[in-house]
Amino acid sequence: MDTLVRWSVGLAVALVLGAVVTEVFVSSLRRTLNIPESAGRVVPGWLTGLSERLFFTLVIAFNVSGAAIAMMAWVALKLLPNWQLYVTHGTANKPMAWSSLLGSLCSMFFALIGGLIAGGRIGW
Repeated sequence: MDTLVRWSVGLAVALVLGAVVTEVFVSSLRRTLNIPESAGRVVPGWLTGLSERLFFTLVIAFNVSGAAIAMMAWVALKLLPNWQLYVTHGTANKPMAWSSLLGSLCSMFFALIGGLIAGGRIGW
């Protein structure tokens, strides 16, 4: 029963709390800095965030070797399109790139905490 509770709490922290906090953080950051919505997004941000938090929560919960490296590589991979726009258009896209980076790091933080809770390495 304890395992079920740990997994339920860990997944709730990663998926639900992580989604809410990341959305509020990124929205308020972009509103404060007057960063417009990016045009032409094909995949909604919430779907990407949900899938990455689920995947990395499971990776951390099962204590897979190299999880931290994989998380940072994923964040870097997600930033490549923003970097290309930054190179092409100069500093006009810099605030969007930074807000995307901070949003990804916030999302990964909740995946980390949820995975540690689900794996039983920190108490809830």
